[in-house]
Amino acid sequence: MKVLPVEFTPRTELSFYKKVVTATSNLEKLKQKLKYSLVNESLIQLFTIQESVQSTRIEGTQVKFSEMLEDLVDEKEDYERIEVRNYLSALNHGVEIVRSGYPISERLIRNIHSILMKDARGSTGASGEYRRIQNFIGPTTHIKNASYIPPEPQMMAEYMTNLERYMSGHVYLENEDDSVHPLIKSAVVHAQFESIHPFLDGNGRLGRILIVLYLLQSELIDSPMFFLSEELEKERFKYYSMLNGVRGIGKEEPDWESWILFFLDATIRMTKRQYEKHDQAEELYNRGLMLLDQPSHKEVWGALFSNPVATVHKIEIETSLAATTIRKALAHLVQLNMVYQDDRKRNRRYFQYDLIRIING
Repeated sequence: MKVLPVEFTPRTELSFYKKVVTATSNLEKLKQKLKYSLVNESLIQLFTIQESVQSTRIEGTQVKFSEMLEDLVDEKEDYERIEVRNYLSALNHGVEIVRSGYPISERLIRNIHSILMKDARGSTGASGEYRRIQNFIGPTTHIKNASYIPPEPQMMAEYMTNLERYMSGHVYLENEDDSVHPLIKSAVVHAQFESIHPFLDGNGRLGRILIVLYLLQSELIDSPMFFLSEELEKERFKYYSMLNGVRGIGKEEPDWESWILFFLDATIRMTKRQYEKHDQAEELYNRGLMLLDQPSHKEVWGALFSNPVATVHKIEIETSLAATTIRKALAHLVQLNMVYQDDRKRNRRYFQYDLIRIING
């Protein structure tokens, strides 16, 4: 395994060009869509939850998006939900740090790992620390069956320092001119991190968080409004196969070209899908407003776009309205079939199924 940067031939760079142009154009359209959306903050929050679900599903969890929305009402202590909550917390922490102007660093990566592994399945005292033993990737627990053996533990410092410099430059040295487009670099960053596999557990999830953080740092996006895990989860085995190609498994040389083309295609598909989801959610919101007359009813309708599964108390926290006013508004929305309720006597839940369906795609 080599340190970065990766050298591309002119022919290879040309194969990336059209896809990079399309992907960045789609990202810009998505950015502008959010900029003028009345429900942008609500949708960003929901897409962040969806990303947390999809990324952990790649690792084998079975939690659904709708279940995690209910989990916001009453947290259940099973390890799968804990992993999704941890991913959400880790992602939000990373986004906050990068948006504050700090570069992606080894320290940030270790901090994110600590959050990911808190009280989670397989968590150890080594949370937030690079591995000190050899790990491997394979179908069994025996290294003899490994499909890939990452670098030895004593190489972690060298590889991770190299990765940090590739992402964020050198704090004391003038950065060299870098003509590689940040979208291509984000693909390289993810694949290199996964190949280093610096932690005993959580590498896949953390590597997907790095995609978002690098796009933010590169200013290709200005908020956590674009995520790739949904698309990667749909083609999970192709995703793993492309990463193995980068490692040179079954090939004479590491195949960076196929991985980056796969990454760019996935980005193009996902940006289109997210734009459509934003469009549909905004249309749903505006259509609802047209059916409502009272300001309090409109305010409750808007609150349900942040909390598609909600209780009266949850909406009370989100708005300035009294509980009795919220109950009346919810009863009206239920009557119009805009919202659905369960049959609990206490702490009744209200479901905005149309929005849940849109986000789920």
